[in-house]
Amino acid sequence: MRINLLGPLQAYGDDDGVDMAPAAQKVRQTLAMLVLNAGRVVPFEQLMDELWNDNPPASAHTALQTYVYQLRKRFSLGNPRSGGAVRAAGPLLGTVDGGYQLSLPADHVDVFRCEPLLARARAEFRDEDFARARDTAAAALQLWRDDALVDVRKGPTLKAEAVRLKELRTGAHHLRIESDLHLGRHHEVLGELTSMAGREPTDERAQGNLMTALYRMDRRAEALQVYRRARERIATELGLDPSPRLEALHTAVLTSDEALLRPAGRLTAVTAATRAPCHLPAPRERLTGRAGQLARVTAALAGRAREDRPLVIVGGAPGTGKSELCLHAAHQVSDHYPDGRLYARLRDGAGRRMRPAEILRSFLRGLGATEEQLRLGTTDLSLLFRTWTADLRVLVVLDDVCDVGDLTPLLPSGAGCAVVIGSRRRLFVSSSAVHVELAGLPFADCLHLLSSSVPSHWTTMDPEGLRRLARLCRGLPGVLFAVAAQLRRRPHWTTRQATAWVLASGGAEGDALGVRAGFDRTLAALPADLQPLAYALLAPGVPDRLTPALVAATLGISGQRAEDLLEELAESYLLRVQHPCVNGRFSYEWELGTRPFAARPNSAPVMCSA
Repeated sequence: MRINLLGPLQAYGDDDGVDMAPAAQKVRQTLAMLVLNAGRVVPFEQLMDELWNDNPPASAHTALQTYVYQLRKRFSLGNPRSGGAVRAAGPLLGTVDGGYQLSLPADHVDVFRCEPLLARARAEFRDEDFARARDTAAAALQLWRDDALVDVRKGPTLKAEAVRLKELRTGAHHLRIESDLHLGRHHEVLGELTSMAGREPTDERAQGNLMTALYRMDRRAEALQVYRRARERIATELGLDPSPRLEALHTAVLTSDEALLRPAGRLTAVTAATRAPCHLPAPRERLTGRAGQLARVTAALAGRAREDRPLVIVGGAPGTGKSELCLHAAHQVSDHYPDGRLYARLRDGAGRRMRPAEILRSFLRGLGATEEQLRLGTTDLSLLFRTWTADLRVLVVLDDVCDVGDLTPLLPSGAGCAVVIGSRRRLFVSSSAVHVELAGLPFADCLHLLSSSVPSHWTTMDPEGLRRLARLCRGLPGVLFAVAAQLRRRPHWTTRQATAWVLASGGAEGDALGVRAGFDRTLAALPADLQPLAYALLAPGVPDRLTPALVAATLGISGQRAEDLLEELAESYLLRVQHPCVNGRFSYEWELGTRPFAARPNSAPVMCSA
């Protein structure tokens, strides 16, 4: 089975000469969704949202099953869960709990053959091997027959994917042309550049490449005219000034900078004289027990195997060390992002949202924006940020994220950029995002972290007491470091006194361990009507294991509202879903450390504005 999506949909079975693409649009949509997510489970809800755009008919689930059945029959994909015969090898379309999963080798899909080629071309370009970069980018472009998914009806997911693939194709085109310019082939690409610049009058990369080609052909006046037209169109359509990069190129043309005449010199070397910002705070603590998660995050951020922008989401319950992991990873890969490392928390200490405009102003100020530009509104600031980062390699770290909507204006646009998100809720930002979820540390790591942080006499005088104290910390790095800090301040304490202090912290008015503040900030992101109900579940008489029926009876609410509350808390990493479900409904338990450290004696919430 081979599928081509970079143009009209093509689907081949055993015979490469017979196009077996289905005619029905919804079946084509279903096939495209499964292929683009090959190897991953596509939830039923996501497929139905794509097919019916948030308005599925009552028969949607049955219709979806029919479309999948047609695909299985057309391409002999089998059904591993159905109990029928399963082929020993070849593509399979399996039914997995909650969705469908297509098993298909990456080299059987043109999109997945194209992306590694472009990643290799970018790496060759960075290594200044322009001849190889040109040939590799050209090979990737040959896979395109038209706009991606051009004859497939598109819902929200496929529309977003089509836009991403269009940007991928444009970036490949730029990369091939810029490689040609580095090789001194400006005469050969002038016509192509003129056409591209005419189609995209606000694309600064195309305008800059055309200016460079014209200047090298001794057509300086025409190069300056290209800049004037681009400046006028950018001002008219976007309300912006040209980027510092394009302005610097304009200055170089005006002053007849000889560097522009040297094809071997990097085209991207003309930049504004602004020092790359580094807004990353220093990590407060060393990482213990997170080597695997750290390696996964840094591999996603530093690898060259992807053409699209790396995006990593780190989630977990309060106190699990999300922020520290994000910062450690960001510092480790900082050399891969020479144009800047930007950082922002999207919530303040009370759980209130930070204004996107203020965050954008901080980012743009670091990148060299003028005070006049910084007075723009949120929408224009976001457009300016996207424009400036289109050709840069910038790492953006966004912590304390609770809502996907908060991210939209803050994401850089360049494929060379990357984003790390520390999230208090489970988020779906992109199908290509790497998700890392943090649980409590294993006991051995807890004991090692605590014993290496406290005064040395503790480990020899009362090792069993230290083990009891480590267990009380419930695997939470934040609690472990709070305990270690207390013992450093009070080295005369015994393990009994330290244990009593930890036990008292769960019911005290203060928050010595710091977990309650994180819990409050997480609950502040819930709908306002659910916040007092969530706090009520912390009351002493409520069992640790929760079901919708129990919660409904305890709080005096409907079963559906109880289930909504439990699911919201599970999405916020405060409850853990227990399997299997009973009578179609799940049971839930508090995440380790949440209840003992977040509860208040009177269950009275300290409310925060969301």
